[in-house]
Amino acid sequence: MDAETSPASARPGRSANLRSRFHKAQDRPPASVFVVGTLFSGSTLIGRDLTTRVRKAHYVGELNNFTQFPGFSHRESGRACGPCSLLGRQCRHFTDALRERVSYDDILGMHEQLAQSLDASAIIDGSKYVAWLRHALDRRSGDPGHRARVSVLVTVRNPIAFAISHRNRTGEPLWRAAGIWRDTYVDALRTANTHGLPSLVVRYEDHMADPGRSLERLSGYLHLPLEDEPDTTRLHDTGGNWSSFVPYVGREQLERHIERLHDDGREAAREFVKHAREYWDDQKPKEDTRWHRSLDAGEANAILSTPGLADMASLLGYNVAEVVHLAVRPGG
Repeated sequence: MDAETSPASARPGRSANLRSRFHKAQDRPPASVFVVGTLFSGSTLIGRDLTTRVRKAHYVGELNNFTQFPGFSHRESGRACGPCSLLGRQCRHFTDALRERVSYDDILGMHEQLAQSLDASAIIDGSKYVAWLRHALDRRSGDPGHRARVSVLVTVRNPIAFAISHRNRTGEPLWRAAGIWRDTYVDALRTANTHGLPSLVVRYEDHMADPGRSLERLSGYLHLPLEDEPDTTRLHDTGGNWSSFVPYVGREQLERHIERLHDDGREAAREFVKHAREYWDDQKPKEDTRWHRSLDAGEANAILSTPGLADMASLLGYNVAEVVHLAVRPGG
């Protein structure tokens, strides 16, 4: 008599419950990990480090662009696999067929399809917008037996470094960037806490200074093993900062790819990397020091006088006095 027809299995009880739990575990969807934060917070670099070092974790990039999420997407980028496009090869995961099949109205379902294709247990969604996370939560299945495991990675760069990068990119004043920084992280933490989502803060400066320690924290958070050596052959994701490709493919390969772009795309790419190019290196930097000694006292005050900003920075783990000391020029 087999287990399925035995009297013990026919009666409701522990055996049936164990079988039910085992069946549900097999059908369990992949973990959906949403990166939230501002631009320049290192999300792409951190995500790719996860892909290359943490087994069964895969960063899939900016799916808001891939699906053209209204109001939160770029029409000219993120519609294909960035690493494959740069290397001049066809991607077997981010295909035209996938783009036509998936929708921003079923973000978690898209994660499941990508997990199956990429053989991943955790999908790291680098879209960064808190609105994207809320949209996914609002439209997830109401069936508790099939509800995806959702968690959050809050990637952050200190507010002074962010404001300088934002000013370099947009020409907007530092105080405007400070408001964006504060509002983004208030919204991120509020959303994660309102929905009861596990969250982990990853500071860009810490990751750059000691990526090994950072990856140990991340692998523990994801409950996935950390590999001893990186495997850069499995990178497949959409979008991302052009500069983030340099540690994986080298500066010359990226420069050649930019020159092959069409006129408008080439000029846009050149403008995008203009301020970053002098810091490019085929090896990852040990520290994020570009913002050191770059402001006078008045400029630093324009950032820190933003109501609530210093409190949020402290909540995210920054020593605000130390950040100011590093940012202000001597005698400034």
